[in-house]
Amino acid sequence: MAYKNSQQADDVREMLEQGLAAWNRLPVRVRRAGAIRVPDLGKLDRAFTRTPPPGGLILNVFTRILDRKRDGQYICGSCSFPGGELPGRDRMWLKRSEWQSLVPATAKKGDSFDMRPAVADRLLRYHLVDNTRGEPPYWASKDIRKKHLRWTVLLADKEDVRLRLEGSVLLATDANPAKAKRGYEARLFGYLHYDRVRKIVDRLDVVAVGEHWGEGAYTPGARPGRQPLGIALELAGGERATDKIPPQAARDLEDYLGRD
Repeated sequence: MAYKNSQQADDVREMLEQGLAAWNRLPVRVRRAGAIRVPDLGKLDRAFTRTPPPGGLILNVFTRILDRKRDGQYICGSCSFPGGELPGRDRMWLKRSEWQSLVPATAKKGDSFDMRPAVADRLLRYHLVDNTRGEPPYWASKDIRKKHLRWTVLLADKEDVRLRLEGSVLLATDANPAKAKRGYEARLFGYLHYDRVRKIVDRLDVVAVGEHWGEGAYTPGARPGRQPLGIALELAGGERATDKIPPQAARDLEDYLGRD
């Protein structure tokens, strides 16, 4: 069975059909239930057992290349790389203490505060990336050249807390963006709703739109120069199996989530 490292649905379907055909060619005695016994796995290695943090939040992340119309409006982008116009997908994890830091117990209407550095840096380094053509390189801490992410309390009463996020970022592999091989300069906007009665966050949306440039070892075929890129994050329900797929950058979970 030939393996293809492809993002195309037809190629993946072909590989699955080849695998199913190979399975069906095996003798019945090999395929019957109980023919293969899996031994006790023993103690699981945490490095390969990545589960969402207890009491945390899961955000689905979607990335798309964009184009601009003559009137300045954004539309879905197009590129010559096969599948490059399709959305990239990932997940972002927040620990319980992190999302709680976004909803101060003493929040009052008009209050304003910066996003917690650990949350902001995880968002910027691992999720404001172009993953539309493959596995992207992530930003190093030093690549965060500018960062302004500020929450404003729109409403705070006995039942609800509503916040708005506004900000801007510059990520670049060189202190001089004009010399950087890769970069992303974007504005961010978002909303958060906290239900004080149920003690849960039931809305958390963030959108980043700006100009991205450059490519990585596994993301060739980028459009030349600065090109529009949009990234959207939304709260996941957590019930679907896909919601629990670890973030791509969480191969090293301690590096991704930090040490408690």
